Amino acid sequence: MGVYSNITIDEINQILTHYELGSAVSFSPTITGISNSNFKVTLENKTNVLLKISNDKTIDQLINEQHILLKLKKYSYKYSLHPFETIMGKSIYEHDGMYGVVFPYIDGMPPVIDDDSIFQIGIALAELHSLEIKKEDLDTIRSHDLVGHGGMSIYEYAYSTNAAPEFLDYFQSIITEDLQELPYDLFPAGVIHGDLYFDNSLFKNGKIVTLIDFEQSGRGRFILDLGIAISGSCLNRDKSNIDLNLLENFLKGYESIRKLKIIEKEYLDLAIKIGFFSISLWRIKRFYDGNLDSSKKNNYLELLSRAQKFSTINFKYFT
Repeated sequence: MGVYSNITIDEINQILTHYELGSAVSFSPTITGISNSNFKVTLENKTNVLLKISNDKTIDQLINEQHILLKLKKYSYKYSLHPFETIMGKSIYEHDGMYGVVFPYIDGMPPVIDDDSIFQIGIALAELHSLEIKKEDLDTIRSHDLVGHGGMSIYEYAYSTNAAPEFLDYFQSIITEDLQELPYDLFPAGVIHGDLYFDNSLFKNGKIVTLIDFEQSGRGRFILDLGIAISGSCLNRDKSNIDLNLLENFLKGYESIRKLKIIEKEYLDLAIKIGFFSISLWRIKRFYDGNLDSSKKNNYLELLSRAQKFSTINFKYFT
């Protein structure tokens, strides 16, 4: 992770003229995502805000992401940030070739992976999946397929002529099910996070305070979201494979809020494998096919190596 955009205090204050927040007196880089730069900004009134500069998403993608966050605010989801509106009532700013978002600053850090933190992340995801969002609101939220990768997207890429080296080999050795024949329409759906790796959660004093990086969120199947979250959170000490004890605690937390359907339990093993491939393909699109950071073009292989090791466990969930 790194800061992709350099900025000065004067430029920050120019951006802040789009808001009714006052002026900045200082700033510092903070938790920085793969496709954006984040800065903690201290205002004259001594409050802090989080200034994000987008380095990869289009303006429309960024607006759609904020639309989801505002819907989550409407339905009182407590584990997401909500953007400040500009003076013009917009959820993003555009200034001198830059665009991004200003959020309230939340004091927290990614957790140490342990039974308790994983249990809490499971709860936070289940509460997202349990929101009773009205159809007229859900219909305004983009499909996850526009920003992320499910089973069919992965299948089509694996057999494409421009697939990254080794992707097809891993796919054929790990995914034994026919992804074209899965009963996708039978899986419960709603708003999903789409990228709930453990470091996309912030904790303070041992308690989860928020989830971040909803850039791959949208309408999707909860089972896919579970697979992605487990594949990126329930990791053993050297982060080489899934830790089954952590996985059990994640599911305990999740099912304390939302009970899994029988079909979700039956396909959870496959969903975790798909989770590895989903974020692997996202990384390929950013770093291998794209031009965001060429030094990271092969980091998708780390996830596929974990998928290979997990596939030897033969995990089944029927409790």
